[in-house]
Amino acid sequence: MKSTVFLAGLGLLSALTAPAQTAAPTDTYRISVGTQAAAGSDQLRIVVNTPPVREDQVTYVMPSVVPGSYSKKDYGRFVQNFVAYDDKGKKLKVKREGQNLFIIDKAKKLSRIEYSVDDTWDAKMDDSYIFQPGGTNFDTDARHPNFVLNHYGLYGYLEGYKMLPYEVKVQHPTELYAATGLPVRRTPTEDTFTADSYVTLADGPILYGRPDTVSFVAGGARIGVAVVSETGKVKARQIAETMRPMAEALGKFFGQMPVPRYQFLMYFPDYQTSKVVNRETGGFGAMEHSYSSLYFLPERDDEAALNEMVREVASHEFLHMLAPLNIHSREIGEFDFRDPKMSQHLWLYEGVTEYFAHLVQVQAGLTTEEQFRKTMQEKIRDAAKYPAGVSFTEMSRRILEKPYDDMYENVYKKGALIGLLLDIRIQELTQGQKTLRDVMLALRQKYGPTRSFEDAQLIPEVVALTHPQVKEFFDRYVVGTEALPLTEYLSKIGWNYADRAPGKIKAFGQLGFRYDEKKQEFQAADVKPQTNAFGLQNGDAIVAVNGQAVTMQTAEQLLRPLVEPSTDGAVRLTVRRGAATTELQGAPKEFDVEMPFYLQPSPSATPEQLALRQRLVGKRG
Repeated sequence: MKSTVFLAGLGLLSALTAPAQTAAPTDTYRISVGTQAAAGSDQLRIVVNTPPVREDQVTYVMPSVVPGSYSKKDYGRFVQNFVAYDDKGKKLKVKREGQNLFIIDKAKKLSRIEYSVDDTWDAKMDDSYIFQPGGTNFDTDARHPNFVLNHYGLYGYLEGYKMLPYEVKVQHPTELYAATGLPVRRTPTEDTFTADSYVTLADGPILYGRPDTVSFVAGGARIGVAVVSETGKVKARQIAETMRPMAEALGKFFGQMPVPRYQFLMYFPDYQTSKVVNRETGGFGAMEHSYSSLYFLPERDDEAALNEMVREVASHEFLHMLAPLNIHSREIGEFDFRDPKMSQHLWLYEGVTEYFAHLVQVQAGLTTEEQFRKTMQEKIRDAAKYPAGVSFTEMSRRILEKPYDDMYENVYKKGALIGLLLDIRIQELTQGQKTLRDVMLALRQKYGPTRSFEDAQLIPEVVALTHPQVKEFFDRYVVGTEALPLTEYLSKIGWNYADRAPGKIKAFGQLGFRYDEKKQEFQAADVKPQTNAFGLQNGDAIVAVNGQAVTMQTAEQLLRPLVEPSTDGAVRLTVRRGAATTELQGAPKEFDVEMPFYLQPSPSATPEQLALRQRLVGKRG
């Protein structure tokens, strides 16, 4: 992206060189967003007309950490040429402290602030790179012009004045449409977004793109879908068809949607050519907000695979409507963007949410019990990669610190298992009279979006809503450091679990694959000719499987059955070895193995175990 294209291509968001502020002061931030014509740069120009300040000195804060992200981002590092003015246009003295703080003298005279800001998607993809759904993108490529505006990447707040209202005006060409969960007033060339505080504003990202939107009603809520697809492969209508059954299932799960409206903001880059894709690490996913969620997912030729990917990611983010929107601690409700204090309840915000994301689908018949069980088996396998003997609440509270920051992904693994086992225990102790869902709905009824609970009081409240013995579960496995009692608890629903167990598998032998970025091909890796059915050697390029070309779009569909065969049939590979291309054929064989993380239904499950399993994962009418 170049500044020349940015300005000449669309004239997007015309540059602002505002004169001294003449309007009467108000207790509202009034922000204008525009471009800065700086050679070789890609920036937006920000003008913040500030509310009256009572102090002689005030600090303008750009966020260090934002809700839904459990690592330091330091958005202030993208701010340049920061200047503060009084109401006569005279510059005020500003001292920059670190990356995120701008200390302004004679602040009682402060009238406006001006600066330029770079987009985060164009930054170097190193360890400090901001996950795309939490960042900003300013793209005027004529093929797919778009703006991804996460507000915390654009502007901040004056310390002590975070909870005042905001009004943000964005000029735009008529061809672009803004999708957001925020209230908006529209004209053909300017949109005005409003929020009652910085916390609310930061919670409502905006996606500008050529209009591709669909909406529908499910569970009493209006659901919107907006799509930017770099090559046009993905359409909003297709995504909406995938979302509708899930939204209807969530409506039944909740009784009624916890929110009256919800917006899916979805960006699909071209994996092969897009400059904003990190092809080494992937980095795809989404970020939740109260009334919307923002997605960064690869375009895929296989429509079924695309729909499965979208449903898998969106189900989790959608469920954040429950927690933390309606159930959150003071640390979340009064989030400190400068120096955050983290809640100890990631087992709730992310773990239970991830568990519910899969539970809702199996209860609605969107997935099978076998799929649900295999998903939980994968959670067990993945959770085992993280250090044992760590308190989950302690990890949550200190998630920004070493070594806990490296354990964050475990909130989706062990956290989901905590949700599963806790649900089993609650239903067992209450003889099916209460479920974890019931507990969450009761907490939602008590608290809701505007009331926070005290961090130390949540677990006692859950115990009070269920059974006294639930306290022991938290004491030992969530607050405490004991390993989760997987064998004991999963047996309660008639599932046999063992860390290792003898078994038989069908396999083509020892196979592995890697993607060669330079050659843009998939190659055999970590193989020996004598230990796989095809005689593959390291470096062999897999050109086709049964005559179907292996590409980035088809690789999952074609290569996974070679690693996890589902039939006994022979498979024909087209392989390039050096300069020669050849055909290789092989069939899977049965092997006696020791299976790690064994999880299967018990053939001798009792009626009580089957009844509890049915209450837990049985299909709801």
